[in-house]
Amino acid sequence: MKLNRDINRVGASVPGRNRRGATAVEFALVCPIVLGIMFGMLEISRMSTIIDAARTSVITGAREARVFNSSSETIEEEMEEILTLFGVRDTNIEISPSVIDATVETVSIDIEVPFNAANGLFLVTLPQSNNLNLNIEITR
Repeated sequence: MKLNRDINRVGASVPGRNRRGATAVEFALVCPIVLGIMFGMLEISRMSTIIDAARTSVITGAREARVFNSSSETIEEEMEEILTLFGVRDTNIEISPSVIDATVETVSIDIEVPFNAANGLFLVTLPQSNNLNLNIEITR
């Protein structure tokens, strides 16, 4: 009759009685993975936004460069305005030649945007080689 004694013990027949703390352990194992995936998705979407902002600013700079008598300063200001609107910082913009007049046939615009802590949401540091480099040459 040992079998009957185990069945009649208080709490022995209650389902889930021996699983105390299992939910907390499962949460502790799953939570970091889910949060890592969520933050990774947000960081990737931020990187995509930065790429789009850089492309938009280069296209705007190219449009501005097609206008005669525009200077590299005005083109750079237009590009910086767009990048600031998207929250992109620490960019390096190079435009040559510095003065665009009727004699200039080709204008080159280079932009470098680092993927670092200033432009990311959650990542503190990324390898130094992760930069976005865009170049466009406009023939007039």
